[in-house]
This record gives sequence, structure tokens and C-alpha cells, in this order.
Amino acid sequence: MPPFPEAAKAALADAQLRHNLAHATSTIRAKRAGVVAEVADWEDLRTRAATIKDEVLAHLDGYLNELEAALTAAGATVHRAADADEACRIVGDIAAAHQATEVVKVKSMATQEIGLNEALAARGIRAWETDLAELIVQLADDLPSHILVPAIHRNRAEVREIFRTHMAQAGRAAPEDLSDRPADLAAAARIHLREKFLRARVAVSGANFAVADTGTLVVVESEGNGRMCLTLPEVLISVVGIEKLVPTFAELDVFLRLLPRSSTGERMNPYTSMWTGVTPGDGPQEVHVVLLDNGRRRVLADPVGRQALRCIRCSACLNVCPVYERTGGHAYGSVYPGPIGAILNPLLKGVGTDPQIDSLPYASSLCGACSEVCPVKIDFPEVLVHLRSQVVDAHRGDRIPKPEALVFRAVGATFASGGRLASAERVNGFAGRLLARLGTARMPGGRHTTGSLPGPGAAWTGARDLPAPPPESFRQWWARAGASGASGPEDVAPQPHSPHTQTYAAPPPLSGDALLQRFVDRVRDYRATVDVCRSGDLAAYVREALGHAGRVVVPDELGLDLGERGVPDHALTATDLDEIDAVVTRAAVGIAETGTIVLDHGSGQGRRALSLVPDLHVCVVRADQVVPDVPDALSRLDPTRPMTWISGPSATSDIELERVEGVHGPRTLHVVLVVN
Repeated sequence: MPPFPEAAKAALADAQLRHNLAHATSTIRAKRAGVVAEVADWEDLRTRAATIKDEVLAHLDGYLNELEAALTAAGATVHRAADADEACRIVGDIAAAHQATEVVKVKSMATQEIGLNEALAARGIRAWETDLAELIVQLADDLPSHILVPAIHRNRAEVREIFRTHMAQAGRAAPEDLSDRPADLAAAARIHLREKFLRARVAVSGANFAVADTGTLVVVESEGNGRMCLTLPEVLISVVGIEKLVPTFAELDVFLRLLPRSSTGERMNPYTSMWTGVTPGDGPQEVHVVLLDNGRRRVLADPVGRQALRCIRCSACLNVCPVYERTGGHAYGSVYPGPIGAILNPLLKGVGTDPQIDSLPYASSLCGACSEVCPVKIDFPEVLVHLRSQVVDAHRGDRIPKPEALVFRAVGATFASGGRLASAERVNGFAGRLLARLGTARMPGGRHTTGSLPGPGAAWTGARDLPAPPPESFRQWWARAGASGASGPEDVAPQPHSPHTQTYAAPPPLSGDALLQRFVDRVRDYRATVDVCRSGDLAAYVREALGHAGRVVVPDELGLDLGERGVPDHALTATDLDEIDAVVTRAAVGIAETGTIVLDHGSGQGRRALSLVPDLHVCVVRADQVVPDVPDALSRLDPTRPMTWISGPSATSDIELERVEGVHGPRTLHVVLVVN
């Protein structure tokens, strides 16, 4: 890849790319601002998240050992990979041991980082990306350009052409009459991938979080492709960066409130899956976890740069970055674009050997907008400046010095001699007086600028205003007027300090009917249907919710008689479930603030596949199961059980950020709230 300035120049010439980026980043910024404003303790949450992450990094080996012990006790096999080659070999060996010729994949930055798809292909194993945007990128033989929406650089017409041209080569072809409506494109992806989900024996995932004390892994997603991969195959391999640890299950609360709001601008993503090792009879019966280093301990050894390992891959920094908004992700030459890529890539790989890597710390204006929105409080400007100093230090011994080094050598020689400095000040003052008399270019406030400089200076002044030198240096002014305390010609009146802070109004505490109404309103916000009934009317409401659904699977413990259309779950396969129209389950918890229902797949909830494959999910929630917010839900849940957090039907906004419901999970969610 070329250095960032060269790649950025090419990106800036792409008008369609710039239009796509401006639309996407501004839309996500606005959504994020709206949901963040609802959280009274947002800044406290950010501080707690940074503190938790720093605690993990300070005692990383201890937490890794604790995680491995918990996973092993839960039936998982743990592998440790020092680098990308070792991680790819481990995954490839597991797939080969099961005679797998293909694997289905959950969207994973870690597996992209190590080049897993290419490594598996070299062993004759096809890796199918199942996230809609990642599928678009894979079919087009392209590169992702955003952490959250990897195909952000593609518009709907381009996606339609990619599907029509390339989909048949990877499996089921796109429909002949495929339109460019995002809903039709998502439907084509659903049909194309469904056969892969149903036949795959091995799946590969990453993890957003790994809980050290329980061995619980967490994947946050929207489309249901993650649930398909985490639930249906016989074997699951999760590649997890060693920095993804959280000490305790209770501390997930902080990150589950920060991540969705910071990434998709939602109170909660449609689906959050949690699992701890192997659950007999439910989900994959062989679970492997690959703990990946691949340069992370190098980052950990850097006292300034180690804060980059707090990152939870939310992409908030990309959406506010003026550089990313104009150049897009490809200019960064890595799976990690934007401000986080500008610091994480050099930290992981080191500087001084690759011009492309060395250019990344300079891909920033140092405006600090990224730090203001980062949910884990990474100080991006501090790390960027730190890395720039490392780049300079790495090239001090170059046989042919860079122009910048020559300039600073000249500056150093000038400042080393009082006589040379005085001469330079006289020349500088003369230039300043000349520009004040003849120059026409001015900055806001009236100060003269140099205008466009010749030669190498043209690149700098072509995009920046360089202030003209002052007519008089400080030493000259002091010699003339300092003893008498006279004001200098450039004195500026002090301005009152106005810190940039934002306050959030705390919502009133909710209970009783107000709590239930908040739950109903928030569930409806996700375009789910909600009915409220009394317990004696439940059966009638469920039948009405099912409508004309033909075959309905009902867990045995639910005790609901649907007559001939009721189908008991007697070892139904994924293919059997694909023929089922609807499912009825209970819930374990309902969360009012986020409009989320949580299934821990206990009594009346069925195994994970039941609420995933059929197209309609009717979920019964009792009023006493509704709690105010995420911390209250976590306190009621058993981390050793597999959990599915559901906030509306499956959805995607991967094509021009137009929301489409019903991707790989149920198209319709119908919640029946039972009150006393």
C-alpha cells in the first residue's frame, strides 16, 4: 500500500466516495448524539470503562489465566496464538480435523487482521463472510472501509451489480429481476446465505468481550448472521484478542450501555449473544477459543500507546474525524481505519521499516474530536504525537536524511548560537514588516499571512494559513520597552475560559406502570409489535399474534395448546426449523430502558435455534420480569447459561444506511406483556 498522503489524494478525487462518507458519518453522528443524551451518567460510564480496561491491562496475564480456567471448566478448548501465522494454523487444523471444506464467519476484525480467509483458502477451505456488508466486500474482492459499515463506500446500484455479477460464483445466484432497493438486496443475501448456514459444520467468530471470571464470550450484532454462526454449526472457533477481557460478568453493564450507543447509535443492538463453553444439547458441542496476541504485548509495553488496547471497536472516532470523512478507510491501508487505525497499526507493527505505517500517525489534524467521543477515553492526540516522535527517532540514523530532518538541523544550529539567533530574528522581523506593508492575505482577526510559499513550502501553505513573522521579536521588544512595562504590539486581551462540556438530564426513576410503559414504548421503537394482556387472556392474544402462521414450534414447558399447528421441539434440525413458520417462547428478563428481551433458554424458552430460524417470534414477558436497565438485568441472569438479548427484529443498515428489518433472524418480533 502507498503511504497515506498518496492514497488519500486518490480518495479525495472520488466524488461518489466523499458523498457516501459525508452522508454516512453525519447520519451516525446524529443518531449517536440522540441516544447518548438520554444517559445521565454518560461521562461516568466512560471513566468506569477506561478504568476497567486499564485494570485488565495492568494484570493481563492473571486475567488470561482466569479466563482460560473458566473456559476449560465449561468444556471449551483454549489455544494461545503468538502471531497471525499461529492463529491461522490453529483454526485451519481444527477445520481440517472435521473434514470441513468451508466455514461460515461472523464479522470479526481480529480474523481480518490475521488474514484468516486467505490462510484457509490456501488449505482448500472457503471462508464465507455472512455479515451483509462483509459479503458485499468479499464478493467484490474489495477491502472494508469502515469498522461498523465496511461497505460504506458502495452505493445501492454498485451493490446490485456486485450481487448480479458475483453471487452465482459463490453459491445461489441473485434473482434475475433484482432491484437496487436495500430491502431486495438484503433479501437476496438472506436467500444466498441461508443454505450455507444450514449446511455448515464449522463456524468462526470473534468476540466483543470475554469475561474472565465466568468464561463468557459476547458478540454484539444486528442481522442475525452472528446468531446463525454461533448456534447452528457443530463446531465453533472464536478468535479473541487478548485485550478483549472484562474482569467480571457484572462489569459488562458498562460496555453494553456504551458500545451500542457509540457504534450504531442505538440503545441496544438487535442481537447480543452470550455463551460460556459448551451447553449440552444447545448450540455447538465443540467450542474452541483462540487467544490472539499478534503484537498486542508490544503495545502493552508502550506506557503511552497501551491505552489503544482499551478500544472496543465502536467506530465513533471514525464518524467524527474530518480526515476519515474525506478520505475513507482504504487510504489507511489496514483493516483498522480512521483515528484508531492511525495509532493501532503502528503500535502493533512498529515504526521505522514501512513508509506506509510511518505515515499513519500524521493522518490527523490533532483536533481531538475522536477523544471527545471515545467511550473508553483514549487520548488520541497524545498517542499520535508520541508515535510521531517514534517515527522521527527511527529515522535519525538514515544515510539520506529527510527534508524535515534537514530543516530541524538548521533550526537547531540557529538556536545553539546567540549570534545566529539574533541574525535570524532580524531577517524574520524584516520579512514581517515587509509583509505587513505589501501583503494582502489576512487571517481572521486581521493578522497578515505569508500567502503561498514557493518550492516545498507550497504543499504546506496550499491547505493552511501560515502567519506572517512578527515585525519585532520578543528580545527586541524587551530591549526597547520591557523595563518600563509597556505593552507589546501583538498583545491580545485574555479571553474568558469557556470549557466545552455537555450535560445530560437524568430521567426520573421509573417503577410500576411507568416502568412497563417505558418498556412497551422502547420495544415499539425497534418496530416490534407489543400487546398488553392479563394472564387469563394470554392464549387468545398469542393466537392472534400468530395470525395465519401454519406450523408453530412451542417449547414443552410453555404449556400452550395450539392444536394441530403446534409442533413440539423433539430434536428438530436446523433444516426442520427452516420449514417452521413461527415460534412462541417465554423470556427471562425485559429491560425497559433499552426495549430488550433476554432469553436464557430456560423453562419455556427453548434452545437458541428455536427463536432464531422461524420467521415470526412471539415472546411472552411477565410484568414482574421487566427491570429498569442493563445492570438490573445482569443481576438476575446466570452467566453460565447461554443468553440471547433481543431488541426488535433482525435488521441491517449496511446499504446507504437505510434500515431493513428481517435479514437472517426473524422478520417479525411480537411481544405479549402479561400484567396482573
